[in-house]
Amino acid sequence: MRAREGDFVETSDGLFFDVKGLLHPSDRVVAYLRYYPDGRGTRLRGGVRYAKVYELPRRRLLVKKRWPQYLYCDEIQGRDLQGVPVNSIRVLHLPQRRLRAILNSRDRHSLEASAARLVKELTCKSGISLTKFGISGSLLVGLHRRDSDIDIIVYGMESAKRIQQALFALLEEGRHFHKYGTRDLRRLYARRGLQHAITFRDFELQERRKALQGKFMSHDYFIRCIKDWAEISERYGDERCIPLGNCSISAGVSDDTECLLTPCRYTLREVKVLTGDARHKPGEVVSFRGRFAEQVRSGERVFARGRLELVRSGRSRYFRLVVGEGRTDALRTTW
Repeated sequence: MRAREGDFVETSDGLFFDVKGLLHPSDRVVAYLRYYPDGRGTRLRGGVRYAKVYELPRRRLLVKKRWPQYLYCDEIQGRDLQGVPVNSIRVLHLPQRRLRAILNSRDRHSLEASAARLVKELTCKSGISLTKFGISGSLLVGLHRRDSDIDIIVYGMESAKRIQQALFALLEEGRHFHKYGTRDLRRLYARRGLQHAITFRDFELQERRKALQGKFMSHDYFIRCIKDWAEISERYGDERCIPLGNCSISAGVSDDTECLLTPCRYTLREVKVLTGDARHKPGEVVSFRGRFAEQVRSGERVFARGRLELVRSGRSRYFRLVVGEGRTDALRTTW
């Protein structure tokens, strides 16, 4: 079963998990709980009420307490992960298929209509084919509300570059696309619980440079750029990771080629270890969280804090820093 970032897995016991990353073991899909049946939930699907869980620690706590069968020890990544066994998957929800259904529908509700209009404006401005787009998030699985975000998937590295250019132009025009204001950013800062990771001032400076998130008409939008299948040459198990504890560094960014993608990657130079073992200097920062796309740029000096890993690939080995999975994880430009 081929699943990748942006897809959703619906389980045989009625849970919805969002897929993480591009590579998965043969017997399960790495995915994290997002929606679960709850009589007090504010989302309705097929007569059943659902609640949403967003924060990673709470997702893990819920799964461990109520559905421990979806926790497992991943030997390749060297830690416990959430994952859905293949034989527990009822439906694999695909963003491209859902977008086609919305575009072909004559009976769209307001959020679907806004999502269709957003995609059409992006295709018109960028020249990218509709086949390179998909719909993710709550709209993908029919658990949206009127105030839900519009989560768009864009496939392909070249498409990612073109979509960012188109978005900067549309944001400059200011007709339907708008950057977040300070009030929006304060709400986002609080929702993500970033007070332990970064000051609001630094957060605001970082976020104002981005185009992949903002407001479309009255809705929040977020655009996640994913590699096309043809661009994914690695196989699960080609690399093995050994966690080495937390680490913070100061470094220069030498390559941001994959900065628009989820997962994103930033190659480092002139690394100085601030906390942790000074002998283990990471050569790159990676994140599996979409919020770290567009975060820093080539030529900038950055501060990063996260989990240090030793990565073994064949006879080679290197260190990397993974950000986005701990409460204090950070990646920011040092202004």
